[in-house]
Amino acid sequence: MPVLAQTKLLRFPDVYGDRVVFTYGSDLWTTSANGGQAVRLTAHPGLEVFAKFSPDSRWIAFTGQYDGDEQVYVMPATGGEPKQLTFYPAKGPRAPRWGYDNQVKGWTNDGKSIVFRSQHDSWSLPQSKLYTIAVTGGAAIQLPMPETGSGDFSSDGTKMVYSPRTRDFRTEKRYGVIAERLI
Repeated sequence: MPVLAQTKLLRFPDVYGDRVVFTYGSDLWTTSANGGQAVRLTAHPGLEVFAKFSPDSRWIAFTGQYDGDEQVYVMPATGGEPKQLTFYPAKGPRAPRWGYDNQVKGWTNDGKSIVFRSQHDSWSLPQSKLYTIAVTGGAAIQLPMPETGSGDFSSDGTKMVYSPRTRDFRTEKRYGVIAERLI
C-alpha cells in the first residue's frame, strides 16, 4: 500500500460545482471537490492567491504578485497564459496584517467583470475601495461605496453586501453593510 504524503497549507479555496481552485506553494491548483489528483495551473515564481471562478466556470480571476507587485489577472479555468488586467502600482508588499492590494474578491453576476479591492486611489493606508474591471481589460470602475474591504453582489446584481473594514486578517472585520441601487 502506498504511503500518501499529507499536504498542508492549502489556502484561499473557491468552489464551483464539482471543482475547487486553491493556492498551494504560491501557485494555483484545481481538483475535484470530492478529492483526487490536483492539477497545477500556474508555475510562476511569484505568488498567486484569491482565485475565483467566473459564474460560468470558464475563467479564473486571481491576484498575482509578480516582481513584487500585486495585480489582477484572469486565465482559462483549464489553465493557460494569465492575462494581466490591472497595471496600478500596488501599495505593497505590506505587512501580512494589512492583506494584499489589488485583491480579487469575485465576479459580477454576468461574468463580464471581476470585482477587486484596491488602494490605488488612496493617499494613505489603509483606505481601499472596490472596483470592477472587464475580463477584456480597460479601465477599472470604482463602485459607489466609500471605504470597503470585501463585498458580494445580490443574485439580481442590484445590491451588494460589503464590509467597510480592510484588515482581512484581523477579527474586527466581521460585519457588513448593504448598498442598494448599485447599477
